[in-house]
Amino acid sequence: MCTVHRRVLILLTVFLVALSVFVGGTVRGQQSCTVTLAPSIPTTVNIFSIQQERTLGDIEAGWVESNYHATHDEELAAHLNAIAGRVLAQFPGDLAPVHVILIDTPEAESFSIGPERIYITRKMVVLLRNDDELAGLLGHELGHILTHQNAIIVSQLFHAILGVNAVSDRNDILEKLRRMLDSIDRDKKSLRKAAEIIGRQEGIHQNEADHVALYASAAAGFSPQSYVELFERSAGTNGSSGSILTDYFGATTSNLRRLREVKKTLRQLPRPCREMVPAASVEFRTWQAAVMSDTDLARQ
Repeated sequence: MCTVHRRVLILLTVFLVALSVFVGGTVRGQQSCTVTLAPSIPTTVNIFSIQQERTLGDIEAGWVESNYHATHDEELAAHLNAIAGRVLAQFPGDLAPVHVILIDTPEAESFSIGPERIYITRKMVVLLRNDDELAGLLGHELGHILTHQNAIIVSQLFHAILGVNAVSDRNDILEKLRRMLDSIDRDKKSLRKAAEIIGRQEGIHQNEADHVALYASAAAGFSPQSYVELFERSAGTNGSSGSILTDYFGATTSNLRRLREVKKTLRQLPRPCREMVPAASVEFRTWQAAVMSDTDLARQ
């Protein structure tokens, strides 16, 4: 779960560097929480087919993993992918399996690439307190995947910077990505335009992803309140969601506005969902400790 600023940096870093959720745990019932996940269907132009979107994700994942150390340890990933599977099961339709990958970057963050990958950093794992927070985090990233955010952003970048409105095979997608990156690298105007597009789309998609996180985690039997608590800690809002005065004087940050919407969505959930209590889990703590002590993941 990144702030808009952090996700802009991640996406631009992925581009520019090329040039220069249930295992173990305490099993819980739904606790009388019954909600239906009905995410919004994006209407923004997306020039990528599903297969082309996978290809785009493969290319970007290669760039990410060539610059940040990722681990594909099946034992460490099993807990992540099982929680993700439990949350994904709440989504309508048949979505492709999503693989959650541990990665080591300087920040506590998570991000999705293409329709099949979610990356979670080691520092984010340290920040988590339980599986409920993990489920909300994964639900948020699944929300981005469901709305095809990555493909939509690249579609807009291709149009704005290259004047391109269609792609074909892997070589064509890769060639257009490199042309776009070269333009961004050489031209400050293109760089500003790219940052504006990413930032604008992030603003649109973040609230929807937060909505999905709350509803999907609750539907899967996890406490949605835990997502709110994780957001407050990771975004550094100290529990504040702004006020009329901070809005009037322009002092309400994007994270404070997001937190306000998150809390508003939480209040719209049925009371039994809001009152679900996070479950203590020895298995979660054991897994978290294993991630923290993994010497391969910490290798730079």
